[in-house]
Amino acid sequence: MAAYVPLFLTWLLFGCLHSLTAANAFKRWVLNRWRSLTPYYRLLYNGFALLTFLPVWVACRVAPRQYITAWSGSGVLGWLVLVAGLAVGLIALRGYDLAAFAGWPPRPVNAEYGTLRQQGLLRLVRHPLYAAILLVLAGIFLREPTWTNLLFGGFAFLYIRIGIYFEERKLIAVFGDEYRRYKTRVPMLLPVGNRRG
Repeated sequence: MAAYVPLFLTWLLFGCLHSLTAANAFKRWVLNRWRSLTPYYRLLYNGFALLTFLPVWVACRVAPRQYITAWSGSGVLGWLVLVAGLAVGLIALRGYDLAAFAGWPPRPVNAEYGTLRQQGLLRLVRHPLYAAILLVLAGIFLREPTWTNLLFGGFAFLYIRIGIYFEERKLIAVFGDEYRRYKTRVPMLLPVGNRRG
């Protein structure tokens, strides 16, 4: 299992750095020190996230491809789940202004939140992009059930789940009771469960 330590460490480093730079306190600290960066913060944040994810990707690529059991996976099932995840992701992305999502053109930080969007896939789950990522990772695992894919998917799930916690705290701070009501009606990742209201 020592061969997988770099994968764990790079995920840990990425998770900590990405969470730190996503925190409102860090954002305020940076923008108070360098006001000229204000319109570029989202763009810089995304660039930094990509840069810090590269070590995770490299660690995944160099980790051993040892199967967990004698079962070598199912190409058909894996591809079905993977393509479903890609489809969910593409449909979810249609509900976003991709340029604003990426941080271009530069805009003030306080322009990040408008109204609480609840249309499209957001009527079914609160975090459709995260659900799409997890479906893609499940598809990859089903195609090739190796320790590397299991650990990568597990670390990704853990990071996404922690990220959702902090993201929803921000959304409650911004939208208050409107988001709390939305949260009681719409499930987090899977479109199942009791909906009230």
